[in-house]
Amino acid sequence: MLNLLRDHLSEFAAIAAVTIGLAVAYAFLAEPLYSGDVLLRLDAPEPNALGIASENQVYQPPAAPSPSGEIAVMQSRSVIEPVIDRYQFDLTITPRSFPILGAIASAFATPGKPARPWLWLDSFAWGGEQIKIASLHVPPALEDESLELVSLADHEYELRGPSGEHLLSGFVGEPASSSGVTITVTQLVARPGTIFKVIRWNPIDAFNQFLRRMKVIDKAKDTGVIQIAYMNPSPAMAAEVANALAQQYVALAIANRQRDDTATLAFINKELPRLNAQLKRAERALNDYRNSANSLQPTAEAQAYLQGGIDFQRQIATLQLQRTQLLERYQPDSRWVRNVDTQLADLMRANQAFEARFADMPTSERRSADLARDARVAEAVYLGMQNKAEQLSVRRASTSGGVHIVDDALRPHRPVKPNRLLVISAGTVLGLIAGTVFVFVRHHVMTGVTDPLFVEQGMSVPVLGKVLFSANQARLDEEIRAVMTTRMPGEAHGALTNQEDAAVARLSGDASEAVFLGNGPIRVLAARFPDDQSVEALRGVRTTLNRGIAQAANNVVMFAGAAPSAGKSFAAANLAVLQAEVGSRVLLIDADMRRGRLAYFFGQYNRRGLSEVLAGDKEPRDVIRSVGIDGLSFMSCGCYPRNPAELLMGARFKEVLRRLSLAFDLVIVDTPPLLAVADAAIVANEAGVTVLVVRSGMQTEQEIAETVKKLQDANARLMGAVFNAIPLRRSNRGYAYAMGYKTLDLIEHRS
Repeated sequence: MLNLLRDHLSEFAAIAAVTIGLAVAYAFLAEPLYSGDVLLRLDAPEPNALGIASENQVYQPPAAPSPSGEIAVMQSRSVIEPVIDRYQFDLTITPRSFPILGAIASAFATPGKPARPWLWLDSFAWGGEQIKIASLHVPPALEDESLELVSLADHEYELRGPSGEHLLSGFVGEPASSSGVTITVTQLVARPGTIFKVIRWNPIDAFNQFLRRMKVIDKAKDTGVIQIAYMNPSPAMAAEVANALAQQYVALAIANRQRDDTATLAFINKELPRLNAQLKRAERALNDYRNSANSLQPTAEAQAYLQGGIDFQRQIATLQLQRTQLLERYQPDSRWVRNVDTQLADLMRANQAFEARFADMPTSERRSADLARDARVAEAVYLGMQNKAEQLSVRRASTSGGVHIVDDALRPHRPVKPNRLLVISAGTVLGLIAGTVFVFVRHHVMTGVTDPLFVEQGMSVPVLGKVLFSANQARLDEEIRAVMTTRMPGEAHGALTNQEDAAVARLSGDASEAVFLGNGPIRVLAARFPDDQSVEALRGVRTTLNRGIAQAANNVVMFAGAAPSAGKSFAAANLAVLQAEVGSRVLLIDADMRRGRLAYFFGQYNRRGLSEVLAGDKEPRDVIRSVGIDGLSFMSCGCYPRNPAELLMGARFKEVLRRLSLAFDLVIVDTPPLLAVADAAIVANEAGVTVLVVRSGMQTEQEIAETVKKLQDANARLMGAVFNAIPLRRSNRGYAYAMGYKTLDLIEHRS
């Protein structure tokens, strides 16, 4: 990966620089947002709503909302919508300004004094404009739509619809209504013709937009301390809106508390007459019994029975009152009522067990104790309810809603967004990641294979050599293309003309360096530029190839490629020249009888070649020709036949190839692209060694894999691959050292 990034450093740096530049631009050009925050504290709820619970009572009324529940209330529409209406956050008014230039002009303008238009663009705002809309009501169809308010002369304005249609006209300070739209503009300071963009947001959309700038957090878990924060481009507005949110929540809490207190007070006031009558009956019964029985001071056993009975009866009476109160708010089968019923049943059983312990007590003492207990319990319940009624009356008039503001929001000094350090740091990391991903995807998905390691490791095919891209070979290719495009009509398979030779001389730039053989110059890199670095790499391939041929079934070497322009003809021609240089008798055969062009490499012609031999019209000795290089002979593809595959599958091709193999030290066969036609697969079965030529960045991984599989299916003896036309990159330092070494060697030789 590091080598890949180093090879594509410019693309990587460009992507990273653009991303970092966008992050820097956002950090310094984005509208700053200030945050105002207010701190609130939730008060603990009262454990007893009626104020008459005894010390041993286990019942608790429904628990107060948790901080998380109160946070949800603070973000509810009942709290936020009044603030939206108060500050008109459901209405957006922006002057239409010219991109970039408008922002620059506004920075130098004075509020209340519209600046002169730049470039005679009168309809745009250039700073200093002011507008206030007291109210705007539109039909549902125009909600969230962009309307245009155009300033006219004499404090007049026009309101246009989303498509530019006229909606209404009006004057500043006067209500205007038409087409279901009602508007009141209280201030308009702008040049005639200035356009303002006006949007009346749907209540839900306005609420959601407001919520994105509001944040409510629990400062410390389960402490009831909550922070409300609001962000706005104006620091004063940020603090003011945060305070307004807190005040609205407190007002809502007070209203809810007062509503609950009113309901409880109404219940108590309804029960007090009944409890008072019950108290009087109990006291009257107790006095009557004592007068009639002349009862004396109660014994210790009666005192214990009395005290215990009072506790039980007070708890039972309290639960019965609370059950009555809960039934006004909940169904009988609700969990709150069922909880009270369960506790009542437990108390009843406990009371029965308690009274069973005093079954042997004298009847007179027990009767006196029962009446005294009833009187005290009725008195306790009545007085407790009366005291609670007085407390609720006082609390209803108070301003406490179970919450109070600890800290008001102050005007912030520094913006919280954008955080320049964070944005630039994140942009830098994102830029590096984006650059890396782009290079990786472009290398592995958008382009062909450029790494020889894929062929060697992924396909298990040894790489015989890595040939760099050669500028000299590119010029030779231009010469060959010029010859192919400028040949005379009717000369498709004939000798090159003098006109072609002149064209080649002009393209080469120095015709004196060309080696003219017969009708044209040699256009083989190893013959024209023997010191080229690519030729040096091919010499390494030659050495490896000779070792492989020594162990092969015959001395026939086939060069194959997945697709056209892979460089198999280039490799075959140059290796033929290099092998002839070491004294070998080499025959180069162009077996591409469909689009063969090896003849152009040597200034030759295609006519009288392999196709004529396989057709039986010629013998090999009649078509083998010299190209002016000692030890190298050449057989062209011949005239393009209609059935090249059938000719290669015939017995004559095998026999000709066997005879030529005996007559020469090395036979090199150039073939058509393997994925395009089946010719190469036929030749591969007869060759002793097959060499695959892959051009850097041209074949995909799938194409290379399919080519290798086809060669294996054809029983080819695949010796290895030549990776051709590798661009000189930073990771190819070894090639750079070799080039430097070669240059130094030439300098020393010349000196």
